[in-house]
Amino acid sequence: MSRKRRPSDTRPRPTIDVDVADRGDDYVVTADLPGIRKQDVDVRVKKSRVQILVDPEGESETGGAFARRAREHGPITRIVRLPERVDEKRTDAEYLNGQLRITLRKRQRRRSVEVE
Repeated sequence: MSRKRRPSDTRPRPTIDVDVADRGDDYVVTADLPGIRKQDVDVRVKKSRVQILVDPEGESETGGAFARRAREHGPITRIVRLPERVDEKRTDAEYLNGQLRITLRKRQRRRSVEVE
């Protein structure tokens, strides 16, 4: 995750870095989510948009409450627009070692058949 600055705020806001690859019949969206648990990630797909939502828990790594917190926390959302629509029912997502990989099948285009 990288940080982008907002003009009205001096603190950087976290964003989710993503790559989108066109694999012919599929799009593959890869997102880096270091330090995020699988259960804190949600993926939503609609038409040509993929929404990645991350809402990490507010507990410290030792299980207690924070005495001081300097790292950014709270929900983060990233919407990725794809070049064309995808089949929402044929989407797979896997999360391994801090990397989310979403495979989205492109929607089949209607084909015309020449009448003889």
